[in-house]
Amino acid sequence: MSRAAVSITKCPDYDLDRVRASLRETLDGLPGMDDLVSAGDLVVLKPNLLSSHHGPDAAINTHPAVVRAAAEWFRERDCRVVIGDSCGSVAPGATRRAFELTQLVPVAEATGAEFHDFDRGPHVVLEIPNGKVLDRLRVPKIVRDADLLVTLPKLKTHSLTMFTGAVKNQFGLVPGRGKKDIHIRAPKPRMLAQALVDIHSVAAPNLAIMDGIVGMEGRGPSAGRPRPIGVLLAGTDCVAVDAVAADIIGFAPGDVDSTALADASGLGVGTLDRIEVRGAALSEVHVPDFAKPPQGITGAFFAVVPSGLIRWGINVLGTERPDILEERCTVCGECAANCPAGALRRDSGRIVLDQAKCIGCHCCAEVCKEHAIEMRRPFLGRILRRAYRFAARTPRE
Repeated sequence: MSRAAVSITKCPDYDLDRVRASLRETLDGLPGMDDLVSAGDLVVLKPNLLSSHHGPDAAINTHPAVVRAAAEWFRERDCRVVIGDSCGSVAPGATRRAFELTQLVPVAEATGAEFHDFDRGPHVVLEIPNGKVLDRLRVPKIVRDADLLVTLPKLKTHSLTMFTGAVKNQFGLVPGRGKKDIHIRAPKPRMLAQALVDIHSVAAPNLAIMDGIVGMEGRGPSAGRPRPIGVLLAGTDCVAVDAVAADIIGFAPGDVDSTALADASGLGVGTLDRIEVRGAALSEVHVPDFAKPPQGITGAFFAVVPSGLIRWGINVLGTERPDILEERCTVCGECAANCPAGALRRDSGRIVLDQAKCIGCHCCAEVCKEHAIEMRRPFLGRILRRAYRFAARTPRE
């Protein structure tokens, strides 16, 4: 039975010297690191730059101290380092703004790293031979050409997929509007999780370094609350890193679909009994009261209701729809520009939703800089969803 190693180091804050020391300790705790890196390697660092409107203190994007410490670690080994991403917004120049607001410009200057906007070409198309949702993937050519792809995710909740970590961070490899196309093809949570696994099957990073110093709880990945966790995690198996991180913030095995699906497909290790945790013990870093997304509770509902009716109810009544908080909304139109289904539009000085077109993908809420969009379900849909989450111990969707 295959096993994986995940290294955990405590780090109380983003003081650069402490982050440097913690990152070195974290990577020193992993087996095979000397064989992973060679002088002259092209190393692409892929942080989470979801937001092009918020700085590091919002806990939405990977903190610049973590990116800098990682860049320095590879530069010390005479590697060429490129920092790249495609942010969550399709607005022109959004990724560059995210790079600047996350204070990565001085990071690049100080370390000699280069910046690569993944929205810009050249791009290549990768075939996904065993994809269940996606059969091909368009990615930046530099990602394919890299000797090492290193993902630098932020430890956060996600209102659609429950958790966003090392596997989901690779969604940012998809340039611009390509992410919207994937949301159209995979509008439901488990379908999107499978699409993420499809991406991971052909673009798995060689190393994951997760920023869990300050994470996000509640309505992540952008509208939640910053929450101190005080850890850095690293591993060469992204699925294992996600499994350990999810356990730290209180998710039960099977709660995170992308981890479970990747594990079942043999793309990584997603169960704690097959993961060797090095450094800090899990018992030392658990956050027992971490607020999860409002996804519901468990119950015996499924014992008496036919599964076909349940699936219909989840699909029709259980999909969250955006609720525009007009007292916060500035009618900037970024939600409409980023809606994959074209369900939002500006009309007479307000944002209007076409319910028939909405696929409940959360893209609008993710990019709203004013947090003026809340995703809500109808009352009956909330009841069904809670019952559905109760069946987490049985096959879902």
